[in-house]
Amino acid sequence: MFSASASAADGGRPFALPGDAPQWGRPRPFAIESLVVRVALDLDARAVDGDCEIGVKRIDPEAREVALDAIDFELSSVEIARGEGQWAAIAHHYDGREIRIDASAIGAHGATFRVRYRCTPRRGLYFVTRRALRARTAPDAKPSEVWSQGQDQDNRHWFPCADHPNQRMRTEMIATVPKGWFALSNGELVSRRAAGDVETFHWRQSDPHPSYLVTLACGAFDEAHTKEGALPIDYYVPRGDGAHIERSLGRTPEMIRVFAEKLRTPFPWVKYAQVVVSDFIFGGMENTSATTLFDRALLDERAALDVDMESLVSHELAHQWFGDLVTCRDWSHAWLNEGFATYLEHVWREHAEGADAYLYGIEQDLDTYLDEDRDRYRRPIVTNIWSAPIDVFDRHLYQKGGLTLHALRSHLGDDAFWRGIAHYLERMRGKGAETRDLMRAIEDATGRSLEAFFDQWVMKPGHPQLEISGEHESGVFKLTVTQAQAKGHEPHPMFTFDLPVIVVTDEGSEEHRVPVSKQRETFALKCTSAPKMVIVDPRSSVHGTVDNRLSTALLAEQLVKSTSAQPRWRAARALGKRNEPRAVTALAKGLAAADAFWAVRAECASALGEQRTEDALRALLAGVVDANPKVRRAVAAALGRFRAITPGDLGSRAADALLAWIERGDRSYLVESETRRALGRTRDPRAFDVLSKRLAEDGVSWADVVRQGTVDGLAATRDPRSLALLMEVLGDEQAPGVRRSALGALGRAREIVDEGPITVKVREAIEQTMTAFDPGVRIAACRALVALRDGAGTGAIARLVDRDLDGRVRRQARESLRDLRDRSARGKEVSALRDELERVRGELRELRDKVGVIDVRVRDANGAAKTTSSDKAEKPAS
Repeated sequence: MFSASASAADGGRPFALPGDAPQWGRPRPFAIESLVVRVALDLDARAVDGDCEIGVKRIDPEAREVALDAIDFELSSVEIARGEGQWAAIAHHYDGREIRIDASAIGAHGATFRVRYRCTPRRGLYFVTRRALRARTAPDAKPSEVWSQGQDQDNRHWFPCADHPNQRMRTEMIATVPKGWFALSNGELVSRRAAGDVETFHWRQSDPHPSYLVTLACGAFDEAHTKEGALPIDYYVPRGDGAHIERSLGRTPEMIRVFAEKLRTPFPWVKYAQVVVSDFIFGGMENTSATTLFDRALLDERAALDVDMESLVSHELAHQWFGDLVTCRDWSHAWLNEGFATYLEHVWREHAEGADAYLYGIEQDLDTYLDEDRDRYRRPIVTNIWSAPIDVFDRHLYQKGGLTLHALRSHLGDDAFWRGIAHYLERMRGKGAETRDLMRAIEDATGRSLEAFFDQWVMKPGHPQLEISGEHESGVFKLTVTQAQAKGHEPHPMFTFDLPVIVVTDEGSEEHRVPVSKQRETFALKCTSAPKMVIVDPRSSVHGTVDNRLSTALLAEQLVKSTSAQPRWRAARALGKRNEPRAVTALAKGLAAADAFWAVRAECASALGEQRTEDALRALLAGVVDANPKVRRAVAAALGRFRAITPGDLGSRAADALLAWIERGDRSYLVESETRRALGRTRDPRAFDVLSKRLAEDGVSWADVVRQGTVDGLAATRDPRSLALLMEVLGDEQAPGVRRSALGALGRAREIVDEGPITVKVREAIEQTMTAFDPGVRIAACRALVALRDGAGTGAIARLVDRDLDGRVRRQARESLRDLRDRSARGKEVSALRDELERVRGELRELRDKVGVIDVRVRDANGAAKTTSSDKAEKPAS
């Protein structure tokens, strides 16, 4: 079931990079049955003194060694248990990456090994200084928090383990930390004992789980505790931030109840804890019974106006079933973890906010997946070709994985879908799963055959790209569906699926299921009178692109009259591409409709920004006061689509509105951020002075998002003075999001000033950020160097490929090296073509000169006047 290749087809580049190879399941000659980790933290040295016991049982009778992953340890001893409290040294070999222990002494009942060591982890366990949420301060030298991040294979950097998801074991964590700190880990707290200036916490996870889900999070925390039934629910946040717990995480008990009911499977662990830590390198991590979250999860009152953390909280909670209770057997099938967690975000939203919110979440995930497919690469959801497992943790795995589950639910129907998922959880509980296990479990529960579905949507790359057109004729509506998948370097197959279509007439509505399988097909849908609306795929059950070429009249009616939100926002998107007054009128009505689902108004605003007409501007100016901050944000962004060229033109009037908006402020951080970004994009001559002043004066907002908008706006002005300001906000004291925004802007420096010395200065400033703690900053730096088109940046990127320990950074660095070299090669090709053109021009000049000489001689022979050299010199060159 592995894909032989991960083809780009007509999407982005191929997923596989040079040197990537098929990865196969890891051998399991021994079962790791138990793991006891004892660690004492040395904060000054950022080191760990460890003592781990590993219980193993033989599977392969011929196996001679037990292999444990352990990166850069200073081993003190490796021993085998010989009785109660008795240990004996055992033969072993350690190469800095694996401890290989002689297995000859392992009997029928297994054995327990003890490894004593010291390590200074560069991955897996992080010693960090808490960054105040409301101040721009550089990190101090002394760590104030220590937290782990094991996925995908990083816990090997701080304790010895079989670091692969096909091993499940009981675990204990015994951590000694400074007094006044709390240490959180998996399972139940067995004891906590203070001794002098330290305290030791003992946690026990009795039900087996993979080593990558073992966690440790230590620091000074505010706490809150509640229950869902008898299940303890615990919250830990950095001290001083306890007031944000209820606002940010408070719906967790309800989420647990909803998921347990939907999945027909109770919450599987003895507790559920969430801990918020500083500078976490992911948004969240679903450690068994103890999720870790980044500090942006804590919302103040203003941030909560149009941001919520329910998607993040529900995602990590969903993993307690999908990923923790049932784990992908191999990283090739990691969508069984991440696709389900992503999909259950929307299931929660469906419960909390209704069907419209559920489908809009699906739509946003479709947009996200399509962006990666178009701009980066295309691959099947399941592929085993990579360099490191983290390579596959992308928008195909998360978003397309979730979209596929939504499509499967649409294909099966609600009852069959949830019955099948419950059967999968029951059958695979406490085990490692592959995609075929999910498919077979649902087939067994429903009696349906799903091989074709999984083959098409999971095992193969791509998606349908539909063109829809039609006309009413002789009592039928002739709907033409074209699968317009472009023919790239290899042909892309046609997809086979049922396409739902609702035809609405004066007599009522009827839903048809159109069986699509060919490149172009026309279907006759019974329709005695001309339709008022023809709604294609009303529940987003087919994940692909739709180019809706139905008449503007049908789309306008759909936008204004459809009883569901999804057809309305899809009509708005289609109308945004129609340069017609009727389209603008319909979009203006949609934006002004106060009772519409907020996303419809936001999509209308975005579509009006595409139009950029007088009427579109007038409608957007009226939308500035919309009660919903998400709509106001879309309005601000749309105003930024108007370009200010001369005083009084549409762009200048849009800038007037944005300037006034910035001056009076907005209740929402994100709206304030967008007004600044949009002002810069108008390129109004007033923008630079206003934005540079704001950059100097603004306080810190949640995640410093207002400053991010200011930085983006300054870059968009294309004012040369902005470059110096952008380089000033690259320092460690800035929020990671601000640094990433500045890097993205500096990558476009050539659009502002294309001068060698300035480009060198910008490149050097970008390179200075490539040692930042935040991996997102290092990734942004790679992309900025590619955008800068300075080949001298290849050295810095190559160093990341060789030295960076974060697989996400290495993957981006490898892509960036390829892109820079490709651009360099294209530049050489262009240069060669220019040289060839100059050579041809030179030959033409020589030929013309020769022709001129011949002409002179002929004219001389005929008594004509001589042609002077100056006459020839005045002739233009070809």
